[in-house]
Formats: sequence, structure tokens, C-alpha cells
Amino acid sequence: MKEQTIFPREEKAEALFQKILNDHWACEKLQETFCNCLFCNDDSDAGISPAEFSLALFNAYTNRDISAFLMGICQNTLFDLLRNSFLIPYRFDADGKQNPVIMTDENGQLLPAYKGTAHETEYRHFHEVYKDLGNQKNIYFAQAYRYSHEYQSDYMDVKQKILEKNMGVLLIRELPDTVKEKETEAEAYSAVWDLMIELEKNLPMAYVFYGQDSLVENNNRYDEIGIFLPNSIFLKNLERHVAKAEEIIYGEK
Repeated sequence: MKEQTIFPREEKAEALFQKILNDHWACEKLQETFCNCLFCNDDSDAGISPAEFSLALFNAYTNRDISAFLMGICQNTLFDLLRNSFLIPYRFDADGKQNPVIMTDENGQLLPAYKGTAHETEYRHFHEVYKDLGNQKNIYFAQAYRYSHEYQSDYMDVKQKILEKNMGVLLIRELPDTVKEKETEAEAYSAVWDLMIELEKNLPMAYVFYGQDSLVENNNRYDEIGIFLPNSIFLKNLERHVAKAEEIIYGEK
């Protein structure tokens, strides 16, 4: 029988997995996320029927697809678990859905589409901080969300599930183009892993985004990494948090 996984299997992920295994903090985060997501440890509706659970289990066995089974027991693929443990980045605009949504221009001005909305109060706080920053390049007011995946029918179709949505500050940095080096996405995650973990250990619960070969400037393509600081966590002392993020992602001391 032909193997058919629900998501394309990530190639050459061994180096990434080894980095995680070498970091006790990272292993603890991964185990904690998995245990918190297990439906059997949740008093709420499990969100999957016995028939769907059984089908996920048998499909996983037949297709050697761990993500199919993880979807059945915790509504996360393997790489969802890594993302929601803050051990790898979220993809920019994953599954064709805009995420994050940038709401200001290159000068920190609120874009016309977002004027007069409920977010304007939060924007004013962002702008007070923004105008006093020494380096304003690639810093935006934005909205972003964390996500996993879930089955949406008896046919085991998969859809993106929003876990948490926030307004906040987004910083973006250009990185070398890993596509030119013929690196897979998992290898690219491994390449930025040290930076990612430094961000998460200094700014816990910040969302890190990554796009492989996704940034175009002057007809050249680059990878890009973004760090999103949710207002729900970082609004207090926002200027200090932005400065710390800049220090890390721009390599400043």
C-alpha cells in the first residue's frame, strides 16, 4: 500500500532534532506542551470521536505517519508541537492565511485600512514607543496568532486551528538565502535554532516567524525571521522588550 502522510514529511530534520535533544530546557518545553494538549487530560470536549481516533491510529500505523496520530490525540502535528513549545518558528502566512498582519507602514504610521478600529488605542501606545527608538527599520504594529491543526470531518480533512490571537510589535530581519544552499526547511530551522532559543529564553512567549526564500529586495531573495511581542505579555516595559529583541536579532551588544 502506498504511504500517504497528511503533511509532507520534513526532510533532513535530524540536525534540528539533535539540537533539541541536546538542550534540557527544550525537551522539558516539548514534553509540557504535549501533555497539556492531550485530550485525555482535558475536562472539555475532546473534539474527536472514537471513530476518528481509531481511524487516525490505523492511518498512522499504515502510513508510518506520526503526525496523523498526534493529530488524533492532541490536535497538533509533530511540527505544531515544536512550534507551540516555541522551539521552532511559525511560518509566515502558513496554509495560505495571512499571519502576521502588518498594520503600519515603514514610518510607523497606521495603514488606512486599520484607522478607526478598536486597535487604535494599542497603536497609540506602540507609536509612543516607536518614535523614541534609535533604530526604527523593519519594526511594525501587527496582529499575529498561534495555531495548530485539527481534523474537521469524518473524512479526516485537516484545517488550521487558531489557538491565540494578539496585537503587538513585529520586528523583521533578513537572513541568508538557504534555498541557494539547497537546504530543506527543517535544515533552515536548525540553522536559526540558536537564535530562536536565545530569543525564547530572554523573551518567553514571543512568537518567532520564519520564511524561507520569502523576502524580495532589489530583485534578490532572502530568508527572513520575525519576532512578535504580544501586547498581552509585553505591553508593560515594551520599550525595554523591543530593545532586547533588537539586541538579539540584529546581533547588537
